[in-house]
Amino acid sequence: MFKKTIRLILVCFIGAAGAIEPTPAEMTAAADWMKRYFDGTAAVPFSFIFDGTDSDVLMSRWQRTGRTRRIDSNQSLQSFVFTDSQSGLRIRAEATIYDDYPAVEWLLYLKNTGKSEAPILENNLPMDIRLPVATMHPVLHYARGALCCIDDFEPMVKVMEVDSDLRLQPGGGRSSSEYLPFFNIDFGGHGMVAAIGWTGEWMAAFNRPDEQHVQIQAGIALTHLRLKPGEEIRTPRILLLFWQDSSRLPESSQWLRGNNLLRRFILTHHRPQPGGKPLQLPVILSSWGGWKAAEHLAGVQRLTDHDLDVDLYWIDADWFGQGDWWFQAGDWRVKKDLYPDGFKPITDLLHQHGREFLLWFELFRVCKITPWYQLRNNAGWLLELNDGIEKYQQWRSGTKWPVPHEDPRWIEYESHRSQMTEGEMLYNIGNVKARQFLTQFLGRKIKEFGLDWYREDANIAPVEYWREADAWDRQGMTEIRYIEGLYAFWDDLLRQFPNLKIDNCASGGRRIDLETIGRSTVLHRTDWARDAIHAQCHSYGLFHWLPLHMAGRGAALTRGNEYEIRSVMTAGLNVGLWDEKDGDGTEEFKRLLQQYRSVQKYFYGDYYPLTPYSQKTTDWIGWQFDLPESNAGLVQAFRRQESVYTTASLRLFNLASDQTYLIKNIDTGEHYEANGNALMTEGLAVSIAASPGSALLEYRLK
Repeated sequence: MFKKTIRLILVCFIGAAGAIEPTPAEMTAAADWMKRYFDGTAAVPFSFIFDGTDSDVLMSRWQRTGRTRRIDSNQSLQSFVFTDSQSGLRIRAEATIYDDYPAVEWLLYLKNTGKSEAPILENNLPMDIRLPVATMHPVLHYARGALCCIDDFEPMVKVMEVDSDLRLQPGGGRSSSEYLPFFNIDFGGHGMVAAIGWTGEWMAAFNRPDEQHVQIQAGIALTHLRLKPGEEIRTPRILLLFWQDSSRLPESSQWLRGNNLLRRFILTHHRPQPGGKPLQLPVILSSWGGWKAAEHLAGVQRLTDHDLDVDLYWIDADWFGQGDWWFQAGDWRVKKDLYPDGFKPITDLLHQHGREFLLWFELFRVCKITPWYQLRNNAGWLLELNDGIEKYQQWRSGTKWPVPHEDPRWIEYESHRSQMTEGEMLYNIGNVKARQFLTQFLGRKIKEFGLDWYREDANIAPVEYWREADAWDRQGMTEIRYIEGLYAFWDDLLRQFPNLKIDNCASGGRRIDLETIGRSTVLHRTDWARDAIHAQCHSYGLFHWLPLHMAGRGAALTRGNEYEIRSVMTAGLNVGLWDEKDGDGTEEFKRLLQQYRSVQKYFYGDYYPLTPYSQKTTDWIGWQFDLPESNAGLVQAFRRQESVYTTASLRLFNLASDQTYLIKNIDTGEHYEANGNALMTEGLAVSIAASPGSALLEYRLK
């Protein structure tokens, strides 16, 4: 049979293999940046307008103090306080400096220490920096968010020409809805990764005012408010991580070093630590809350009887209330016809066999017909849109909605519009008493149900609720208190239940940012996982920025389903049981799970795309995960259903050019040797006979 071969080449790595570790030059770049912006002079990396005057004019006259304290062996905190003696406005900037990464994080606290209401504070930007440019064409790399379509997490590129201007917002008040709040700007041989920690309506603007500079600004999209005496607010958290090409990567791909530094930095410093241990994502068996307890018990029993390597049993929505689950948010009574004895029989069986339990909640959306709707009688506990559906439609149409009917996002728009009701309210987690009530309520449920994972969904776009609640001179305050309250709510839960894990959902992965990823994990990154190609595209994009995430759609572990299963493989795996009508699938199930477990470690490594991003059914797509500390890695490739090519040549990254590698084809068991330089220049030949089909190949240094 004639074999067609496609050579898929992005870049190659030439030189000695090595870990993606910070270099002295990168650490110096971070230190120099700190010295420039926090060195005791008037230079600061933030800006605002106070009483109509720009902060750079005001702060030169303000009193400034600073101190440094050690947090741990790798972190120190530098605090700088700026005080306006006339108005009493005090700004405290807290900057975290890392000894193990070329990274700086900071956020601001603004407090009115005076005895009267302060003048208007607006356009509060915790990041406002101007960077020198040595190249004519700096390039900004960023990504779409979770729009509920195949485009989710699609890589985006913007060449920053003179006078170019790009402003990004998530839309709707959930932090990764339209765009991810992670960015990498490549200045040619060096660059900087920036990230925002704010689970609300952030804004990031990138512009090039002249040939010599690029300006970056970020903050809350809308602030126009007065602070009352004694009142304090915080800003989004900002991260800058500096990278320089020390690996002789081709110019077009040097920026990948910055992204891999980011992945490693997140795993080191922004990773949940249940029980004091770094979180490892589970293998999950997911199920629906509308099933009867007997069905769940039977499924769990099948796991135990067949000794299947599954860590976590997930029960999703529809276990509560008195009817259709969408309209029951706010009625958290267990459906007795489904669960006559509650969830304890299920959790007891799981715990007896060393497995964990996850249950879905959506506590921030309150429907009119539910008991919690009465909480509106408590002042400030629930936020309402007076115009209901009309307000929702206005917001959508104001951010490139509605879209054409042929666009798959139209389905999501129509769905939300039809589900929106006049009485739907937003639970105001920013109200202290409301937050305390919610913490106590959920704490009781965690104990009663025996939860190991709390799955928090957020199927409501909150920004218009926030805006409507604010007076003209308090714009932004409700959002700020809401986001502060969300973090306090999660932190209180994790203090009360130190082994608890939080699954952060918001109509899929619409709340991914620097603040959430250290407290929670995205086990369901998008509501639009319709088929394998969608999952491949979502993985391709999100792997660039985030090491811990999962495809929420469980792939059935059945005979002949390897392509689907491998398409949803990430640092964790969501699966479904085989249909008993098809016979006993135990051995096939065990083999597939064992196969995944054998390669799971690689998804925590450095990520390199090996093909261009593509949604086409006629293309291949693939990537490499490298563990340089182990001199080993994984290549994952997919031949889609209409591709005519049976073989692809994939050029690998970060190998030792003068060394020999052992290659193992996991499917065929074939072993062979290859030279590192040849693998990086000529490529690894991958053959896939089936269409669609997939390949898994491991490599290690001989």
